[in-house]
Amino acid sequence: MHLKPIVFIDTEIEPKSGKILDIGGIKGVGSSFHSNSMVDFVKFLYRSEYVCGHNIFNHDLKYIRNVFIYAGLDDTNIIDTLFLSPLLFPAKPYHKLLKDDKLQTEDTNNPLNDSIKAKDLFFDEDCSLSAGR
Repeated sequence: MHLKPIVFIDTEIEPKSGKILDIGGIKGVGSSFHSNSMVDFVKFLYRSEYVCGHNIFNHDLKYIRNVFIYAGLDDTNIIDTLFLSPLLFPAKPYHKLLKDDKLQTEDTNNPLNDSIKAKDLFFDEDCSLSAGR
């Protein structure tokens, strides 16, 4: 099965100001992004057909929807693993990504690591959709 280009993303936002502090992303082919540059993020998204993230509808889109528009991405091609995880794993319906890279709860979030976790949730080791299990 040939999959169309997909990118997994996550953002780190300053809660009070709404300022984008950090963005992480990984493409299905393995290239990654970790910066807060909107210009570079648009370039990274270029040629992707789908965008996937954990809680992307209720969080990330509020802050970066315009970036998707500039990159030529269609809103109908956005996937949120928050809604997929209980369907794919009904015995373990986690609503949050497991943050095993964080040793303490006050550690700073890492959007690149969270993007990789969203990718891992969506794909198994053979890059086939988890739903095919």
